[in-house]
Amino acid sequence: MANITIDGIELEVPDGTLILEAARSLDIDVPTFCYQKRFAPLASCRMCLVSVENSPKMQPACATPVADGMVVHTASEQVAQTRQSMLELLLANHPLDCPVCDKGGECELQDMVFKYGAGTSRFRDEKRVFRSRDLSLNQVIIFNANRCIQCQRCVRMCEDVVGAVALGTIEKGMDSEITGFENSLTGCDHCGNCIEVCPVGALMSQPYRYKARPWDLVETETTCSFCGTGCQLTVSTREGQLARVKSKYETGVNGETLCVKGRFGIDFINSENRIETPWARRSGALEPVSWDEAYELMRHRLGQPDQIEGHRIGGLASAHLTNETLYLFQKMLRTVFRTNNIDSSSRWVSGVYDVLPGLVGDLYTRQSLENTVSADAIFAIGSNITDDNPVTDYLLRSKVRQHGNKLFLASVRPSRLDADAQAHLRLLPGDEAIMISAVAEMVSSSPEKEPPPAAAPFAEFTRKIASTLKASNTSSVSVLVGMEILRATNAGQALQWLERLLRNLQQAGKQVSLQFLFDRCNQFGAWEMGVQPNHLPGWRRPGDVRVSEVWQAQLPPEPGVDVHEMLQRCANGTTSCLYLLGSDPVSTYPDRSLVEKAMSSAGFVIAQASHHSETTQLADIILPGAAFGEETGTMTNNEGRMQLSREFRPPIGNARRNSDILNQIAEVLGHKLSGSKLEDTFAEIAQLVPSLEGMSLADIGDEGLLCTSQGQTEDGQFKELPLPSRVDRSWNSNGKLTLVTGESRFHASYVTEHSATLSSISSQAYVEIADTVCQELGLKTGELVTLRSPHGETTLQVKTNRQFPPGLAFVPENFARQRLNELFKNGEYSSPVDIIPNEV
Repeated sequence: MANITIDGIELEVPDGTLILEAARSLDIDVPTFCYQKRFAPLASCRMCLVSVENSPKMQPACATPVADGMVVHTASEQVAQTRQSMLELLLANHPLDCPVCDKGGECELQDMVFKYGAGTSRFRDEKRVFRSRDLSLNQVIIFNANRCIQCQRCVRMCEDVVGAVALGTIEKGMDSEITGFENSLTGCDHCGNCIEVCPVGALMSQPYRYKARPWDLVETETTCSFCGTGCQLTVSTREGQLARVKSKYETGVNGETLCVKGRFGIDFINSENRIETPWARRSGALEPVSWDEAYELMRHRLGQPDQIEGHRIGGLASAHLTNETLYLFQKMLRTVFRTNNIDSSSRWVSGVYDVLPGLVGDLYTRQSLENTVSADAIFAIGSNITDDNPVTDYLLRSKVRQHGNKLFLASVRPSRLDADAQAHLRLLPGDEAIMISAVAEMVSSSPEKEPPPAAAPFAEFTRKIASTLKASNTSSVSVLVGMEILRATNAGQALQWLERLLRNLQQAGKQVSLQFLFDRCNQFGAWEMGVQPNHLPGWRRPGDVRVSEVWQAQLPPEPGVDVHEMLQRCANGTTSCLYLLGSDPVSTYPDRSLVEKAMSSAGFVIAQASHHSETTQLADIILPGAAFGEETGTMTNNEGRMQLSREFRPPIGNARRNSDILNQIAEVLGHKLSGSKLEDTFAEIAQLVPSLEGMSLADIGDEGLLCTSQGQTEDGQFKELPLPSRVDRSWNSNGKLTLVTGESRFHASYVTEHSATLSSISSQAYVEIADTVCQELGLKTGELVTLRSPHGETTLQVKTNRQFPPGLAFVPENFARQRLNELFKNGEYSSPVDIIPNEV
């Protein structure tokens, strides 16, 4: 510790603390342009120069660590004159076009000049001009080089945090300019983080340009609706219309960073495909109806309340919805329709839910992502983090580069984090179980033994990670689990071995934490709310007495089925009704023909959604629900943090809030789900979900509330587990490729296809393959090919990737019109495919 004095105030700070950090801990304002907490010190702008006694010259506060006995002055006459001089130099060439600059009213240079500037300038020369017109770098970023003050924030954000390296500096001195390669950003992620950190109006948002001034905007703090990282957003509206999305400095899990989807994709709520009124099928055709007509038709088709108990029904909900909506949905199905046939994903294999409680109990460590990625060793399995959870990718990269944490990656597709990992491994779907079992066995063995024969292809990787996990200097281990594991045919086996690995590490004295890397914003919340066939809210078992007491209802005795069995039952006529809440199985379930047959055979299909889709076109009743930002509720991110999703405008047209619709349907059928207020529903949830015990809605602030208390835990007893065997892929020997799907960097599920901005960046699907495969087939990037599986085919453009393994083909699943799920059968993942060049 060091004892220092700043402006006459004595304090004690840890060794290595920067003068700037010490001053700000005392609420002493030291101005900066180039400094940001997540970047390494640069000390280029010189605005933070302070006077240090017994030092021959002034010191940059952002790069100078404290020393015991140091005396610092931040408000002396010398410091004030230095700040005035630095601002005078910056304004010498800076255009004074504040009235037309998008940054006007929130410009850091503007604020600094008002606070620290001299008010006059001695420079009379003509200002340097790079170009007379602003430069459009891509679809979302526009650049005015004349305003740039060379703080280098954008360059460091792009390289050190995002990892894209799309921006750089050319020339020297007054001619220095920030630019991309040949004045374009071909390698850009379009995330807009450079816009966010730019202190002036040099980098600007094209979608927001000339739309509003800061004082025109109404700002709402909310939570992103795309992946499960749970980034905090500031949504700005002008006269009720969406204007822009920002993030506040050092706020939430994301700090000031957002991905392209979070910053620019929320305009999907303004899509022309919005459902604004109820629809009903009459004489085979859908036509608009009133809410009363829709509810009356539902009551007529579903029968009287005393007949509903025997009604055969299944429910599938989207994990993009709030906890309260999902809770009411599963409660309605269980108490009104008397069924446990409930699911919240159409992409996972059967058997996943039976294995989850052991992982989610005492192993799913509910702590901040910051703490999770601060572990000595981090093992990420089954996720292209760069595409699935971009801001998690940013945080991992920053942590590894700054602190040297040891990162290991095992996934089907390469990610940008591979370059920062100690080791990375390419897998095919289903190989995760073999790899995890090998690591688990090697961690528990003494002396160290060879991996089993099935894991021979992964031997080098498993030895390296096992030795790191067992090392004496590795006291903490974090495991991040991606969605590739849940989609694999042997997902249950992989999760069982994952639990064994974590318990082996615990027995070895390691501090272990586990988090899922969900690609849906509220998947963890959906599980906790009971939107799954075999568990009630709070992971309670079917028949739980506490649930019956709170609901004052008898629970359905029959066990539930997941979406796979649900669709099969609809297709063969044993289930006569299907309720789809925000879900689009026609586009997402890996067997399109089965879904279409199920919906046509079910007899009565209810689709409650915010946007028209191929699923709603097959429904008998369409109920227009609120989209993101049109209803308030809570969501639970990957950490287990409860966060608020706030309403910033009312539902469009004649649409209604989703929770209101569910309550009204229950009333029409003679039941009552909960109180009319959001607080009433949350209070009921808190009675059933152990991690929320004693909480109220008022306890959740802008950054959410990390629910650290544990739910129901498993006993952790070791069970005999058979070693997994290799998944049969005999097709590989015939020259076929293995088709996998997943998230694109520019889209999230099928929702963002409705975003005008994201569609301008990425408007169509593609098939991504290794460059060696392209050469063998005589293909070039951008050429059209036919992708053919044993079950169907589709036409796509080719995209090459030098990091792809030769036997892999990837297609993003975000484009409904490609009908990608026609290439799969019976929900099985993955599939063999041929790539056939199209004849010109």
